[in-house]
Amino acid sequence: MDRPLPEITANSELSDAIRSVCDGPQGLPELEREACETTSVAVPFFASDAWETFCQTVLQLWRERDHVIVRGLPALAEGASLLLASLCLAGPFKTYRNGRIVKTFRMSPWTTDLSHTTREGDFHTDINTDPEPPAVTAIQCLTPDPGAPRYGVNRVARAADLLAYLEANGSEDVLRFLCETPVTMVNDRSQDAWTAPIVQDDRIRFHPETIRAATRRFEIQVPEIEEHLAAIHAAALAVSAPFELNAGDILFVSNHRALHYRGECSVAFIDFPLEFRSRAIHVLHKMSEPQ
Repeated sequence: MDRPLPEITANSELSDAIRSVCDGPQGLPELEREACETTSVAVPFFASDAWETFCQTVLQLWRERDHVIVRGLPALAEGASLLLASLCLAGPFKTYRNGRIVKTFRMSPWTTDLSHTTREGDFHTDINTDPEPPAVTAIQCLTPDPGAPRYGVNRVARAADLLAYLEANGSEDVLRFLCETPVTMVNDRSQDAWTAPIVQDDRIRFHPETIRAATRRFEIQVPEIEEHLAAIHAAALAVSAPFELNAGDILFVSNHRALHYRGECSVAFIDFPLEFRSRAIHVLHKMSEPQ
């Protein structure tokens, strides 16, 4: 991929406005509560022309590329800065236990949990076994990978680009697997399961590990499944470009029309085995498509 990344750099007005809120008396739980109740937060800057221009720029890139990278923002207040910046894409937030919106993940060499492992991740969509997966994934870098840029690489593969690449390369069997074959996906942590074509109604829901988990749980035999998954991974690499997220940078990516990926991560030990530096991120989701 040789197209320039869909990225913008936030101006100092926006960064200062977010910083002033994060330095104020309201903590993240209070901001989350306000955002849940009103889908917004009362910040004077959000009524300014500068904020409106920023929102329109993000939305234009979103419509063109299904993802946007915003650079130059502060990573503050346990992810409150991510919540505030995410208001540029209208719509309700997905909430978790106790009304929380923002989650934080830190990579560790001592876990196999998909959200925390240092192993290379898969191209995927988030929460793909839910009846209604969120429309937007927002990821803010809190701490870059200590081995960057070699480690902790990010990529986004648009579903439209992925399908076009497979068609151009005559991969009819992989296209049938994606667009016609009912595939069961399960989350190992719950009983939720989803069975349907991976690409359906102009949406994609996909994570190789949930497909593999379903084959184990239900003893499903899918001919050539690993070959198909490998072909999808290769095609996604071909239609995507690597990029770094530095501290404060945010990736907004469609969870309906794109796959996102994180490469192998590294750690820098301060005091082996438990004290180390590693990639850390804040993550949130929004339920509706930005208009």
